[in-house]
Amino acid sequence: MQTLANIVTENLRAIGLPQHPIYEDVLTHAVNVAPPPFAENWFGRRYFELATKAEWFANSLVANAALEGYGATQIWKFSNKIDNESYAAAVRKHSLDESRHSTIFITMLKLVFPGAHIDADSAEAIEKLQPHYSPKSHPPIEKAPDGEMFSGERLLHELIQVHITEIRALVLQHLLRPTLLAYSPSSSRNRLDALSRSLIRDEARHIEYTAEIFEGAAESGHRDFIFQSFEACMREFNDLTMIELEREKVTI
Repeated sequence: MQTLANIVTENLRAIGLPQHPIYEDVLTHAVNVAPPPFAENWFGRRYFELATKAEWFANSLVANAALEGYGATQIWKFSNKIDNESYAAAVRKHSLDESRHSTIFITMLKLVFPGAHIDADSAEAIEKLQPHYSPKSHPPIEKAPDGEMFSGERLLHELIQVHITEIRALVLQHLLRPTLLAYSPSSSRNRLDALSRSLIRDEARHIEYTAEIFEGAAESGHRDFIFQSFEACMREFNDLTMIELEREKVTI
């Protein structure tokens, strides 16, 4: 059976992204000592069970649009607190992607359920979920006060939390894909297939840019910290995932 570490590295290889051997050791260690529930077979079965209900699946697409939109705004704010400008630029690009993903989820909703009626109030609410950031239209790039800036191991810890979120998103995109195609009318299937592939590719790229940061930091003397922080963050994230599942609010 594939491990989560194998799944992640295979997705990185699939789109030609570079290898990061220390990072891969870190990820393998973390998933071995703190196995993520979202990578277990029973988690996938639970998702597919919930997704058999069309209303749940439609609502999950809207919920994910909301999460991606919120993520875009929070990641942009985070970028303004990063003292390393090359890292901040990469995080801003991530924010733009999250904003685009928010709109993609709404596009998917309309393609999967083309006959669904959306009243004016719901349509307005859905529109507000999407930040609509672009390279030419986004919040200001303005550094936070010195006391609010992230640097060193504090910054690495924050990036590890972002990174694990992206790993779960990648796994869930692979659950979403067959569900989308099963629900979709034949006329929408090619478009949905392309959108799904785009989301999977973006999640892999988000994993890789942060993995590159961790690799460099490990080579610069922060190896032990990265191992310890990654394990601690994985355990915390696992607990959060179980709480969400118990509430039957699994989202992609």
